[in-house]
Amino acid sequence: MSTRPIVVGGTAQQYWAGGEYHPTDLDLCPRPSTRDLKALVEVGLRRSGRHWVRADLPVAVEFPGSGDDIERTVVVKVLGVSVLMISCEDLYLDRVRQATVSWPREDVSFDSAFEIALTNYIGIDWEYVRERIGATVLAELKVGTLMRGVNRRVRSRARRAYLLTATP
Repeated sequence: MSTRPIVVGGTAQQYWAGGEYHPTDLDLCPRPSTRDLKALVEVGLRRSGRHWVRADLPVAVEFPGSGDDIERTVVVKVLGVSVLMISCEDLYLDRVRQATVSWPREDVSFDSAFEIALTNYIGIDWEYVRERIGATVLAELKVGTLMRGVNRRVRSRARRAYLLTATP
């Protein structure tokens, strides 16, 4: 690939939140270039709808977006292979943004954001999250304002749950 792919989506969710998740595809960003598409075909992948598949691979590959909103990544080892993974914070922000669609009703995206927040409560850079949401408020007032509400509720619940488990 001309740009190093970043693991996003459910596989990243599984990495950052642990939990039970059975991936049906591997989501990567950014979208492949024309040259990359040719390379995918050369390694035996074929397009099937929005996925790239090969009979001997356990999951399909999907390129769900440009990845333009990803500001932080980390290199992690998965089964001995170094891969570029969306940061915990950027994945959390993605799930918070997705949760705004049904807000104030809590949906699977809200639950995903909560899992990430709870699992990483101490390590997550909450200042970065606050700054990114603030920037979203300036760029997209309605979405950013909804993200603030979702984040407030998720973080509050994660804090309470964390304190309950951390108290001796």
